[in-house]
Amino acid sequence: MFLKSLEIYGFKSFADKVNLEFSDGITSLLGPNGCGKSNIVDAIKWVLGEQSTKTLRAGRMEDIIFNGTDTRKPLQVAEVSLVISNEERHLSIEEAEVEIKRRIFRSGESEYYLNRNRVLLKNIRELFYDTGVGKSAYSILEQGKIDQILSSKPEDRRYIFEEAAGISRFKVQSIEAERKLAKTDENILQVETILKEVKRNYETKKNQAAKAASYRTLKQEQFSLEVDVQLSTLKSYIMLRESKIELKARYEREFESQKGSLTSCDQEIEQMQDQLRALGTERITMQTELQRLDESIKGKADKLDLLTQRFRDFLQQKDQAAARSQVILEHIERDTAEIDQKLDEMADIDASVIQLEEEMARNQKALDATRSLLYGHNQEITDLEGQNMGLDDSLEELSLKIKELTDIIVIQLEEKLKQSGYNQNSKEAARADLVKAIEYMRKSLEEQTQLLKQLSHTTLSSQDLVERQLQFHQNLSIAVERIQALFQKYEAMQPTFLDELISPQGTISEKHRLDDQMAAIRKQVQSNRERIAYLREENVRLGLELERYQGTISDQKVAMNQLLSQKSAAKEWVSKLQRSVTEQEYQYKDAVKLSETAQERIYETQEDIRSVEGEVKENKNRIAMLNADLKDLIVVIEQQSNQIRSKQDQKNERYEELQKMRSEKEKLELQIEQLASNIAVLYTNFFDNYGKSLKEFEGRLSEETLDIPVLKSRLEEVRKNIEGMGYINQMAEEEFGEVKEQYDFLTKQLDDLNRAKADLDAVVLQIKSRSEELFLASYKQISQNFQEMFRRLFGGGRAELTLVDPENVLESGIDILAQPPGKKLTHLALLSGGERSMTAVALLFATYLVKPSPFCILDEIDAALDDRNIGYFLSVLEEFARKSQFIIITHNKHTVMGSQTLLGVTQMEPGVSTMVSYRIGNFAGEQVILNDQQQAVSFDEEGQSLGTSVARK
Repeated sequence: MFLKSLEIYGFKSFADKVNLEFSDGITSLLGPNGCGKSNIVDAIKWVLGEQSTKTLRAGRMEDIIFNGTDTRKPLQVAEVSLVISNEERHLSIEEAEVEIKRRIFRSGESEYYLNRNRVLLKNIRELFYDTGVGKSAYSILEQGKIDQILSSKPEDRRYIFEEAAGISRFKVQSIEAERKLAKTDENILQVETILKEVKRNYETKKNQAAKAASYRTLKQEQFSLEVDVQLSTLKSYIMLRESKIELKARYEREFESQKGSLTSCDQEIEQMQDQLRALGTERITMQTELQRLDESIKGKADKLDLLTQRFRDFLQQKDQAAARSQVILEHIERDTAEIDQKLDEMADIDASVIQLEEEMARNQKALDATRSLLYGHNQEITDLEGQNMGLDDSLEELSLKIKELTDIIVIQLEEKLKQSGYNQNSKEAARADLVKAIEYMRKSLEEQTQLLKQLSHTTLSSQDLVERQLQFHQNLSIAVERIQALFQKYEAMQPTFLDELISPQGTISEKHRLDDQMAAIRKQVQSNRERIAYLREENVRLGLELERYQGTISDQKVAMNQLLSQKSAAKEWVSKLQRSVTEQEYQYKDAVKLSETAQERIYETQEDIRSVEGEVKENKNRIAMLNADLKDLIVVIEQQSNQIRSKQDQKNERYEELQKMRSEKEKLELQIEQLASNIAVLYTNFFDNYGKSLKEFEGRLSEETLDIPVLKSRLEEVRKNIEGMGYINQMAEEEFGEVKEQYDFLTKQLDDLNRAKADLDAVVLQIKSRSEELFLASYKQISQNFQEMFRRLFGGGRAELTLVDPENVLESGIDILAQPPGKKLTHLALLSGGERSMTAVALLFATYLVKPSPFCILDEIDAALDDRNIGYFLSVLEEFARKSQFIIITHNKHTVMGSQTLLGVTQMEPGVSTMVSYRIGNFAGEQVILNDQQQAVSFDEEGQSLGTSVARK
């Protein structure tokens, strides 16, 4: 998998459509500052899903669209297409070539495409999980990313290890699962809360519904029994009436003559019976009213219980509010005291900060003085080394002169020897004769001396001594003459031209002067070297002092940061406590107000209780009055019935004397009318009681029924059961059905949520276990590779990776300790810019050894590297370029010459970026940059082209 091409249109400075074709190996992206090189990196990050406008160096996402120049209008759309080779199927898609496209309109609408199919950003991100490729993976390394990798927060560099371990997908899945788990917990809590309330309502409605169902069943049975009783009564009345009618018909002919005399009596009885029926209706109405009042009293009793419970709740609420207000008041006093304590601590911290600043200033002054001394030593070392270099040149020049003089001396000696006829053997023979003569003379002198000593002890005369002395002096004179002759002979054998060579103006004297000069120069060089060695030893000592001062200042800065952090924390804590006190004051006021509100509700509830109790009392008084009236009415009905019976008795007595048949006829007529009246009353009462006509049930008259006493007995039993049930909510069954449906739904939903939670817990545990295993394996490999790669890039030294929290692998930060050659093991913050860049590159390549990214974009990470480190960097980069594709934005000529392909970015038109491609060629044994016309191109330090020339092989 590697980058094949990148097409940009309307993105930042690329107003025209630009297509970049990438090749294998190392590609350098060149161009002057401000030409748009980094816009290409931004385009790649953007098409891979970057959403941060800060990362894209924009204020709003719409700012990445070409905004126009003095000669061009702004564009309305920006589009970037990235084509990636997928022949090895590293991406989870079957196509051998994958095209990713992102488009944004100035209206803010954004579109994503995968192989020309519209997709979501989520699909693009999921495609590159655990490949090392992505807008935040280690496939794109910028100067900002170096700071992130080497950040003082170890947690900020975890993403490299997570991507290498292949757990980015797991991490996203874990976060998604934990988010779902949290949402599930919220849903469970919400459903449990609702279910608790619904369950309480469910039980209430269930009991009410069961009671209502039982009531309805009893009412239906009562109604059925009433119908049966009424139908049985009606059937008896009808049958009796029919028999009476038949009997009446037989006697009617006999009654005709006497019927007129009985009319007035019958009318009076009829009127009395009407009054009796009216009284019966009034009795039924009063009984109905009594039943209604009884049910009302039961409802009022329930309401009274509810109000009593509310009264207790309000009392409890008042007490709780009062207690809570007291607790809040205590908290306020405690927090106020703590605020005062924190303010005192802040004052102490300020005093410590002032003292520490003074100590830091003293140490900084000593540090600056040490640095100045080091600088002076280094300057003197440089001057002495420069002087030694000049002296070495002088030594070399003098050496050449001495060599020339030596050659001249040899030539002159050969020429003089030839001219003088100098013979070594003759010279040696003359020298031997001279030596012998001198030796002979020395022995003669010794003998003469001995002789004189001996003669001094003898008795020889003075004459003899004088003669002997004369003889000796004569011999001595002869010997001296002979020695002189031999010396002259020996002198004649000496080459006289040597005097010319060793004369002050001679060649050998000149050579001696040059030798003396060389000795003096060597002495000066040695003196300089000793001075340099001394200065370097002093520099080592000063370096240690400098490190000690730096360490002290660093420690003091850490202490300062700690003090400032403590002050900031204390200040934040004071602010938090002040906010807490303010909030608690509001809470205190709310609690007091809640207590007052509860007291008001208590008064209101008491009024409601008294009102309901009054209504109950009023209803009871009404019931007592109705019972009294009912008793009076019953007495009146009895009296009216007695009057009717008395009237009938009078009628019977009146007609007793009449013919038996007339009496029987009248009796039959009365019975028939009574039965008709009873039937009418039966229909009327049934309609009044049930709102239905008994005629609807006349079809059942032909059916067999139980005896009326049995039916009435059961009916009375059912009535007692109904009366004993109290208040009935007639809508309870319908309400229970709704509550039951809701209760069943919530119960099932709660079961589903608990099962989902258990499944999510298992998934999270499995993901974390697998992620921890993969992370540890990759971390160990990267740690080992990092040590080796660090030594390779730095030419020595050592580096370490450590987990900040080994017990919590998936959340632990990762510390980096580095020790470049000749330095102490230290944290990254104390490294130079170049050392930090090389450390980041070492970590990047260590990661590549575990899981290489198919391609990598490096944005000016070599900016801080010197030529030596660039050499290390390129040697490693060329090795990794065999497996991965590298695209480097650089200004370094060594990096450029280490690339196989060059892509140039320029702005021929101000504000509009265009592309130019180059490649590296070899001509006359040297590497040169060639354009598409095979012309050699040269650039200045800023990347500007200096022109072209024809390259000759």
